[in-house]
Amino acid sequence: MKTDYDVAIVGGGIIGQSIAYHLAKENVSVVVLEGNAVGSGATRAAAGMLGANSELDDDDAFYQFAKESQRYYHTLNQELFDLSQVSIQLFDRGMYKLAYNEEEAETLKRALPMNSTLEWHPREQVLKHEPTLSSDLVGALYIPEDGHVSPVDTCLAFSKSARFLGADIVENVPVHSIEKTDEKDYALQTAKGTYYSKHVVIANGVWSHYFLKNLDLQLGMKPVKGECLSVKSDKIKLEKTIFYDHCYIVPKGNGKLVIGATMVEDDWTTEPTFGGIQSLMNKMAPILPDIKYATLLDTWAGLRPQTIDGKPYIGQHPSGEHLYFATGHYRNGILLAPKTGEMMANLIVGKQVKKEYVEAFSLTRHIQQVMR
Repeated sequence: MKTDYDVAIVGGGIIGQSIAYHLAKENVSVVVLEGNAVGSGATRAAAGMLGANSELDDDDAFYQFAKESQRYYHTLNQELFDLSQVSIQLFDRGMYKLAYNEEEAETLKRALPMNSTLEWHPREQVLKHEPTLSSDLVGALYIPEDGHVSPVDTCLAFSKSARFLGADIVENVPVHSIEKTDEKDYALQTAKGTYYSKHVVIANGVWSHYFLKNLDLQLGMKPVKGECLSVKSDKIKLEKTIFYDHCYIVPKGNGKLVIGATMVEDDWTTEPTFGGIQSLMNKMAPILPDIKYATLLDTWAGLRPQTIDGKPYIGQHPSGEHLYFATGHYRNGILLAPKTGEMMANLIVGKQVKKEYVEAFSLTRHIQQVMR
């Protein structure tokens, strides 16, 4: 069994797999160490929205990074399929952010100057495209670029493509500790032996807090539990993703709809609650009157890692050379996975990374705040 690598990645969700893929493209020897199954954590629980415009409001470095990642999916769509034979199920029919009163409408319209592709659709136009929505809406912000993918399939496509290019993906191997050694830069202790690497990337989502703490970083990251459900309906015909009041409805084809998500801070449980699922149904009922006729398919929950400012940590440990973190992606892990993988690979191999991105996602940006 090979145990010596250039880079070891802790965490086999979509972020870790994207990093592995981009490193493998650079002919770097890389291993992914996943404590459970590939994509079994927050990746599995996500709906797959690529909501660069729907989730983000400020025209800053974070927004630009998200937009680049969103566009990158169109390149990866064919690229990953050619290597893995797995479709990421990219749908780019756009999104409607709904308004049910004039105040909500004016708030949404403020986004129009940020992006020339955004459009305001009045009630009649919205209902022409999506007739199963309730008729008492005022209008909607149409975001043509905000589509969606299948999170599990995208993670699998990254993983299989990384393997094809030479990466090793090891499942059911929790990493217990990371230590500096004399012979190698880092030794990663697992229940199935020790792995050695020059570089280490911590990319295991909310569970990164364990390594943050043990590597002397107090950054205030916390879990935010998100509950979701899926239903099937022959009555509801949606083409676009629907977004309202921090909740979404994602049409997955063949009458299947994914609805989410609750936001419960500091909750480490991973099972959905009756109250959480009921709250989602209550929010959706006025938007989609026919939801009451839908058949419930499944319910689930996941833990999203939230940082102080909602932006991820992508970069090097401030005092540890060759030790990196890619975590804290919160509600945008699927959206940001492509650019996170590319950025992390570029940092490790020494390629140029935009200064504004390094600063925006630096781990040091919150150390001072936490210490105050």
